[in-house]
Amino acid sequence: MFNANDAQVLRDSLPELNLEAPVPSGGKVSDYLQFYGLDVESLRSTNAHDIDHAMGVFTSAGFRIACHYYAPTPEQIKGTVVLVHGYYDHVGLYTHLLRYCLARKLAVFAFDLPGHGLSSGAPAAIDSFAQYTQVFGDCVEKARAVQGNEPLHVLAQSTGGAIVMDYCLSDCAGSQRKLDKIVLLAPLVRPVGWRRGRLTYAVVRRFVKGIKRSFAINSHDTKFLRFLSESDPLQCRLLPVAWVGALKNWLVQFERYQVCDRPIAVLQGTGDTTVDWRYNLKRIEAKFPRSEAVIVQRARHHLANESQEIRDALYKELDRLL
Repeated sequence: MFNANDAQVLRDSLPELNLEAPVPSGGKVSDYLQFYGLDVESLRSTNAHDIDHAMGVFTSAGFRIACHYYAPTPEQIKGTVVLVHGYYDHVGLYTHLLRYCLARKLAVFAFDLPGHGLSSGAPAAIDSFAQYTQVFGDCVEKARAVQGNEPLHVLAQSTGGAIVMDYCLSDCAGSQRKLDKIVLLAPLVRPVGWRRGRLTYAVVRRFVKGIKRSFAINSHDTKFLRFLSESDPLQCRLLPVAWVGALKNWLVQFERYQVCDRPIAVLQGTGDTTVDWRYNLKRIEAKFPRSEAVIVQRARHHLANESQEIRDALYKELDRLL
């Protein structure tokens, strides 16, 4: 088993990321990897080829960022994917996408955002989305340092999508030079009920630091939903007011950015009640005129952890886009 106390010990003791060093066996590292299915044995079970795994931290934006690097053997690698999780999430919830990438011989850089998973920072809080973007950019540079001549892609879920868009909009030419394909899964621009939420934020920010979180029904996979609400020791149980303020400021910045002409792809479910997806697709198209929107019927918000049927449809689109 793996619990919150184990997580804190591991968070404080992770070594600096060294892509040449294998993950040490035994102890809390092994407990963590096996609990979430991140161990090589679990990921290799659906892959015929070998997988190398490095794990550690790097410093970015004032945080210790927990990062994983999974790779087939060098002669097999067809590309690298930087995987960016959504709000309240962490790498341990993304084994489906890890298996997808590794089965297609794509190496993966996956990291926990500040305040998430095994990274440092106040739980689920951030002062500015610019800090998220800096962390993502630093991870991109680490991936570029080892990618060789193969393409470097990005897969990002929800808030991860907002971070990737911010990265591109803040330096459109640089993003085109450094990144190949970008696929965003149900990207965040404005959440559902944002107008009401903004008014609530204006009132409560003076009195409380956080609001009790309610676990949304954001997937058809009931086992995944039950794990989040009942069994995941890395889940934050509050919505920090500071994060809402950071989102509010980012939305202002998003509108100020100039148009970026690089292509991106957006996969969006019609059953999504977390983000205001109809509004968001219009705003994304306005900022990224060369974007492609792919509608996934019935899919809820957490596309990375939807039901098997919906994930199969998602993978067909990812095969085409990547």
